[in-house]
Amino acid sequence: MKKHLIVGAALLAVLGAGTAQAEAPAQAQACVACHGANGVSGNPEWPNLAGQHETYLAQQITAFRSGARDNALMAPFVQNLSDADIQVLAAWYAKQELATAANGDAGLVERGEQLAGACSACHGFAGKPVADEWPILAGQHATYLQNQLLAYKKGERVHPLMQAAVAKLPEKEFGALAAYFSQLQR
Repeated sequence: MKKHLIVGAALLAVLGAGTAQAEAPAQAQACVACHGANGVSGNPEWPNLAGQHETYLAQQITAFRSGARDNALMAPFVQNLSDADIQVLAAWYAKQELATAANGDAGLVERGEQLAGACSACHGFAGKPVADEWPILAGQHATYLQNQLLAYKKGERVHPLMQAAVAKLPEKEFGALAAYFSQLQR
């Protein structure tokens, strides 16, 4: 009897995972390996897309497609997407349930909270900006956030406001900011 319950539970898990993926638009099938079935990545180096602003997602996918945002891993997956495909993806991921990564160094959260005031003008006090063109930071993977801050600092990722914001911030503080934002409820 116990064996049947285990097999039944496993079957339900597989069917549940298949259902989540089946509900995703066809355009999202290539995204699942890195960003998860519903936009929640299992790899802390890759962003969670679930619940992100639709406008922001569409802008970023378009930037990857055009090469304005250079990323060798993303390029092959977005190069053949039409504008309509991008809108479908952005809308679908924006409607997915938010997740909270909370995977930053817990010992750095308090320091990150002290530093986060400088981020609040654009990203909001709770890591949720009012402007749809700016990303939600709350609950994002700490490693991903830290890597993006470093990319802005080095000029590998370009946005004038972000580059100005991180210009005087020591790189050693990036981990604290990332830890703080990763633990905020999305």
